[in-house]
Amino acid sequence: MVASLSQDEIESGLMRKGFRRSHTDHRYLILYVGAKKEAATFLSQGKNQDIGSPMLNAMAKELGLATRDFIDLAKCPLSTEELLAAKKERLASSLRILRRG
Repeated sequence: MVASLSQDEIESGLMRKGFRRSHTDHRYLILYVGAKKEAATFLSQGKNQDIGSPMLNAMAKELGLATRDFIDLAKCPLSTEELLAAKKERLASSLRILRRG
């Protein structure tokens, strides 16, 4: 498994998947489907740093993905449609667990 990705690698990978960058104190990367915000994460505004496993895990969680799926999304094997399907499946799985309670 990849231990780190650069900020630029993450940003360019997500931008290729249709995420848009907002210009605020941080680099927010937001995926809109139609007019609806479907997913968002952010990167620090610093120089191009390597993002290690703990932060990759946090970013994956923000998008509702497993870390390996987030890495695939940034490196491009995972499509936007697959992202949305994985996010939906993860939510459904969580709801099933809560219902069993």
